[in-house]
Amino acid sequence: MDNKYIKIIKSTPLFHGMSDEEIAQFLRPDGSGIKSFRKESYIFHAGDKTAYFGILLEGKALIERNELWGGRSIIASLEAGQLFGEVYACTGEPLGVSVCAKEQCTVLFLSPESIIKESSTLTARLLKITAMKNLRLNEKIQVITPRTIRERVMAYLSSLAKKSGSHIVTTNFDRQQLADFLCVDRSALSTELGKMHREGLIDLNGREFILPENCSRGT
Repeated sequence: MDNKYIKIIKSTPLFHGMSDEEIAQFLRPDGSGIKSFRKESYIFHAGDKTAYFGILLEGKALIERNELWGGRSIIASLEAGQLFGEVYACTGEPLGVSVCAKEQCTVLFLSPESIIKESSTLTARLLKITAMKNLRLNEKIQVITPRTIRERVMAYLSSLAKKSGSHIVTTNFDRQQLADFLCVDRSALSTELGKMHREGLIDLNGREFILPENCSRGT
């Protein structure tokens, strides 16, 4: 396996601090667990079942839900080193979401069964990762619960500011992706952001937002 991939794997919360030899026992010697995906192709499809979860080694991806009537909501964005699909791989339940490559992606697929069988330490880490993702999901629910677009934007940007400890925050989403994440119409979102800018509530430059300084302190 490419050394740059080993470095990424070792940086993940799951394998952090482990030696190359310890990690190697969970990898297939022929590298068959690593697959590449073209931009806009699907890594996982909603409704399918999987016995494996993924670690993104290269590229960026989106976890999304496509509604029956054609709408799309973004659950989360993924970057190199992040895990996805572990809940479905552990439970055997059909995927409730899809994972789409935003750009060319390389993914390592692992079996939770082998991890649970071989290492109590990794099992505990996998449980913690799953718990943390549940917390992130709860945070999103709080963001999209407000009824107005402005309230959703303020809740989202405030959460970013509190996490980063700064009133200058950068989102991983472009405008369409942000609209999908907040479950609002893109043009309506752009209109509201323009109003907030003119009213002095935010300053924005692309994906960067400058907020009132007290936002990062949670006041």
